[in-house]
Amino acid sequence: METNKEHRNAQSGNALIYVLIAIALFAALSFTLSRQTDTGEAGELSDTRAELYATQLISYAAQVKSALDQMTFTGAKIDELDFIDPSDAGFNSGTQKERSNRVFHPEGGGITKGRLPEEAVHQVATSPVAGWYIGRFNNVEWTATSADDVILTAYQIDRGICEKINEKISGSTNIPVLGSDMNTVLVDDVFYTGTNADLTTDPAGSPVCADCNQMRSLCVQNSVQTAYAFYSVVLDQ
Repeated sequence: METNKEHRNAQSGNALIYVLIAIALFAALSFTLSRQTDTGEAGELSDTRAELYATQLISYAAQVKSALDQMTFTGAKIDELDFIDPSDAGFNSGTQKERSNRVFHPEGGGITKGRLPEEAVHQVATSPVAGWYIGRFNNVEWTATSADDVILTAYQIDRGICEKINEKISGSTNIPVLGSDMNTVLVDDVFYTGTNADLTTDPAGSPVCADCNQMRSLCVQNSVQTAYAFYSVVLDQ
């Protein structure tokens, strides 16, 4: 017959086993999470983290497009949109009409200025630095007219994120290589030294990006440095 003492010893032994199992499971979970956040020697994100950031970037572009659509629906004209930075001294100045045309102003688009997570950045050049950029500075060839369109760009992001973005958008991880310097067609030249150029896409000509034809959003690779950018044509004309 088992004594009370033996029964208590058995219970203590079982409890110790459960504690050891819990510790082992916690250690395994911690190791998994650390592997997911580890960028590794090549600076590449885990597949899980790349998927997460790709979703976040696509979601932010959709939010910006929705806000600008609302602005134009309520009377703002695309040529009047003001992309002044919230940190600029004149951000809150001017008439109510002027403030209502500012995409980041609460009286206008009310858009929160995007910021790329540090882990999502792969910066190889500083003119301009990695980050979100938006403006009306060139024409995308497949849009209806030759007037300048509004382009939002996540500039200098991780390759793994770029592949995940394209997989979500086009079903392929292929990243088109632009035929000219990336910043000239995807970032307003007020942010770098150089001059903007139209984003030509007609395969029949000598396009900057034939794969960008009829693509409102896509992630592309620079022709000069190994850099990647996700663009979105958030308003076209």
